[in-house]
Amino acid sequence: MMEIKDINDSVDNIELIAFAEKVNILNASNGSQYLAVSLADKTGRIEGRKWAVEASEIQNFTSGNMYLVKAKVSTYKNIYQLKINAYQLLTDEKLQEMQIDRNDFMRKAPIDFEQTYQEVVKEINGFHNGTYKAITLSLLKKYAEEFKNYPAAINIHHNVVGGLLWHSSSLMKNVAAIEKNYAYGVIDWELAKCGAILHDIGKIYEMNGIIADDYTLKGKLLGHISIGSEMIGKMAEELKIANDDVVKLQHVVLSSHGKREFGSPQEPQLIEGVLISTFDNLDARINHISEELEKVQEGKWTQRILSEDGKMFLNHYKK
Repeated sequence: MMEIKDINDSVDNIELIAFAEKVNILNASNGSQYLAVSLADKTGRIEGRKWAVEASEIQNFTSGNMYLVKAKVSTYKNIYQLKINAYQLLTDEKLQEMQIDRNDFMRKAPIDFEQTYQEVVKEINGFHNGTYKAITLSLLKKYAEEFKNYPAAINIHHNVVGGLLWHSSSLMKNVAAIEKNYAYGVIDWELAKCGAILHDIGKIYEMNGIIADDYTLKGKLLGHISIGSEMIGKMAEELKIANDDVVKLQHVVLSSHGKREFGSPQEPQLIEGVLISTFDNLDARINHISEELEKVQEGKWTQRILSEDGKMFLNHYKK
């Protein structure tokens, strides 16, 4: 059975097993409906189209399920795409019959989840500030499984199982990496590191699961930044902590997108907020651009990336 990473110009008609990460019902120019499907396995993602679908097909092809797909390979703007000719829903019973573990097909962060989580906990355990330490460790303990397994986003960046841990721990490592070089700075490095870990903690309530294809009602109406600040406040109340450090930690979370037009309820007024918003943006951009570059061959240009002001990027380097 073919994997997504093996799709290239030399293949035509293929069969593959993949998750339907996202399914959209769209209207063609002739008025007929078709399905735009984002398919994924552990090796990559690819877009597929099922043209001229019937009502029953719309009901049968839904996000979160696994399918055996028969399709024709084509290219659109230098990116491989599938014209889906036929598909079969793989129920849990069918997967068991085929001796397939759905976990083997999930896109996962390229880290050891448990080891990375323990490294984060160990780092924070060594902090001197009791407020930052107690709140961060308590939230990590309370939401350990969600923090280790949730994605960091639905579409834009680190949208894989374990993406939240991957992204958050990367920010903390980035802060640690510059600590020596900026030792002269008037910076509370413990606040910055705890802010790195907690800046997206609200996403465990914002998204609808580990294989997230939509936002929850709370996520849509409040957003993960406000939710994260609320989580910090509630944990401080549970721990009976009431001081200015709680407010500082909330501020770093509330300002983590940098500017109001980028979704921050508050713009950074602490230098630690500048650090986290800068690294948050950098980490997201590197991840998203890299994923788009992986979709095209060396020497080819990506499609226009909306989050990069619609710019295209050249895949000029063989990794």
